Amino acid sequence: MSEIRQILALVSDSPRADRVLALAARLARSHGAALAALHAVEPLRSGAFISAEAASVAASWALEAEAQRRTAAAARVAAVAAASGVGIPMHGLHGEPVADMLRHAGTADLVVLSQRHPQEADGTPRHFIERLLVGSGTPLLFVPHADTLPLQADGAPRCGQRVLVAWSPARESARALRDALPLLAGAESVELIRFAPAGEAAHQPLDAVVAYLQLHGISASHVVRHTPAPSLGERLLSTWTVDVPIAEALLSHAADTDADLLVMGGYGHPRAWELTLGGVTRTILQTMTLPVLMSH
Repeated sequence: MSEIRQILALVSDSPRADRVLALAARLARSHGAALAALHAVEPLRSGAFISAEAASVAASWALEAEAQRRTAAAARVAAVAAASGVGIPMHGLHGEPVADMLRHAGTADLVVLSQRHPQEADGTPRHFIERLLVGSGTPLLFVPHADTLPLQADGAPRCGQRVLVAWSPARESARALRDALPLLAGAESVELIRFAPAGEAAHQPLDAVVAYLQLHGISASHVVRHTPAPSLGERLLSTWTVDVPIAEALLSHAADTDADLLVMGGYGHPRAWELTLGGVTRTILQTMTLPVLMSH
């Protein structure tokens, strides 16, 4: 079984970055891993100005604002490090932001980051989550932005005690399962779920996955659900895709079983990451209600 030895926490300008750091620190303690923080934000741009004087003032403002952002991020990291007893060195980005994030992620066993908030500017680059997912080769653990997310005393969301694994006969699903093994090993309960077309005899593949987990000392239950059929009204919505009902059913089942971690493959295509993330992946990224580990 692979082990978690290096964790990377992506820190944005959002106060919700505290949750990311707290969860990353908790995981670092439980796995005996090193933890580093990356201030994963785009540099501020001063824009173009007619006069040299205006450009100079804007550049000075941008430098001051950048310093304030770094100071605020460093304070968050220092506070979590002091509270958790885990050393957390913080790095900044150099050069093209997403390319630099990919470089840092390439030498981590796990990246912990926040779900994007649709109405909150947090300084992170546009589409960086999609690019990390399909380009990093490292599992990503997302912390939901929901204000109703239950938090533990240290500020970390509950994560990894009751795990739901979404299984499909695809490479991404197998990759996610293997990447999650260190987390599954410490779980109180693990459940596999597969959505299959009506009438398909889909139990045998899950039996094989359960047997595979048993070889790693992990006991798991399993359930097969039929692919949900959308209503006519849902089909008429411009935002609806054939995979939306599966994503909604996954989150519903997670809530019904009190799961605190969803493990799933992240589906997409590296050459067209902006447009072709799979429907389940895209919907979960937008509507997650519990921590989600994704691997591509």
